[in-house]
Amino acid sequence: MKHIIIIAAIIFILPQLAVSQTLADAYLISNQRINGTARAGAMGNAFGALGGDVTSLSINPAGIGIYRTGEFVFTPLIQSNNSELTFNGQSFTDSKFQVKINNFGLTGLVKINEGNSGIVSFNYGFGYNNVLDFNQNFYGMNGQSSNSFLDGIVNEANREGISNSYLNQNIGDIEFRDWPTKLAWDTWLINPAVDNEGDDVDGEYWSLLNPNEKVDQKKSYIQTGGIDEFTLTGGLNINHKFYIGATVGIQNVDLNQRTEYTETFDNNGQGEENSYTFGEEYSLKGTGYNFKVGAILRPVDNIRLGASVHTPTYYALDEQKNIWVDSRLLENHSSEGINVYDYNFFSPWKAVLSGAYVFGKMGLISIDAEYLDYSTMKFRRSDNSNDDLSDVNREISNSFENTLNIRVGGELKVTPQFSIRGGYELYPNKQEKDPSVFQPIALDNSSVFALGLGYASNRFFTDFAFRRVIDKYSLNEIQPNFEDMELTNSNNKLIFTLGFKF
Repeated sequence: MKHIIIIAAIIFILPQLAVSQTLADAYLISNQRINGTARAGAMGNAFGALGGDVTSLSINPAGIGIYRTGEFVFTPLIQSNNSELTFNGQSFTDSKFQVKINNFGLTGLVKINEGNSGIVSFNYGFGYNNVLDFNQNFYGMNGQSSNSFLDGIVNEANREGISNSYLNQNIGDIEFRDWPTKLAWDTWLINPAVDNEGDDVDGEYWSLLNPNEKVDQKKSYIQTGGIDEFTLTGGLNINHKFYIGATVGIQNVDLNQRTEYTETFDNNGQGEENSYTFGEEYSLKGTGYNFKVGAILRPVDNIRLGASVHTPTYYALDEQKNIWVDSRLLENHSSEGINVYDYNFFSPWKAVLSGAYVFGKMGLISIDAEYLDYSTMKFRRSDNSNDDLSDVNREISNSFENTLNIRVGGELKVTPQFSIRGGYELYPNKQEKDPSVFQPIALDNSSVFALGLGYASNRFFTDFAFRRVIDKYSLNEIQPNFEDMELTNSNNKLIFTLGFKF
């Protein structure tokens, strides 16, 4: 009975390969978490009311007005991501180590008034911050299974009555939903059924597996890339009490994933070992544009209040899926198909309210509350597409709601030059577990814990931060036995910033 249920599930799932945009895609792009300088990272990126840091240009543009001098910062990062995939009572661990540039920026100012009244200066800045990191590796295995992915492909082909002549066409003439069947046909993994006369029966198929033959299964995942934001900011310092600013943000989207599903079989130990790999290389690339405005008020020397609004980021995106099969039988066979699709997407509006209290020269505490409504995310077709995206947009509106992200940080001056810092970030989960979505779905809220140190002289400063976050996801795949999996990611970052004032 279980065997029949799994095959029925695969028959239902295979047509879903034709679906391009999902709720998980929208949430992935929109659920951004800023990564900037080590000082900001150590303090939970709670810089909406503080400013004076390149990271703040992506949070509250009014922070540019806090600068009293020009500044250049450069922030490399060392990152370790450890993944554990758990299913069927088994656990598999993997890791990914990376060194990259997390942030850099340049700020300057033009003095307008040497006194403390009126417009004191016009400040400007250019910055780069990472806002989404996609890097991780993980894998899972299942041994001696009586359920093969080929069973689902064969049953789907027989259910649809797909003809031999249809499968003999070029893959570009095949419906995308039928690509797994086409690739299996090209690589000799499925064959036409034959009648009593030994003639092919058009529209009926069987796999090369023998009855009751068991297979060993493995699926691996490699994910790279992320979303980076370049900011161009201008602002005014008014009376050293009120600061306003605006930022044009340009985001670069570069997400890549490679998955490989392999089955190995040997006629239950009675023949030579054979295998095949069903692979997919997915890439999402594009550019996004947004605009941010903000203000910071310092009513008294110890208190700073901030507010900013971010427009939706408008993305023009290109998606490519390269699906391929390599079979290793008596001879090796390979076949592939590339599907290219472009579309547009709007992330939600954001509003950030911030407050900070400065304890003279001893230190400070700061908090940001970031509001956004995920139900307002929208897909839009491009000029090259006639697809109707109203159904997925309606599903987004019905499935998501608003949320409030919280960032808290503090700094203590041990000496005039040396500081210690700490921070915490909370990102409530707004996804629901869905077995029909073949992407990681968050299971719980995400928390970031951070600590750091800093040293500053008149013209030079250096900062260090350690950040740790643990995220848990559910994951389902179209292949049998790879459903109801739980993925735990432990991400550790060491961040270093070098800065120069001029």
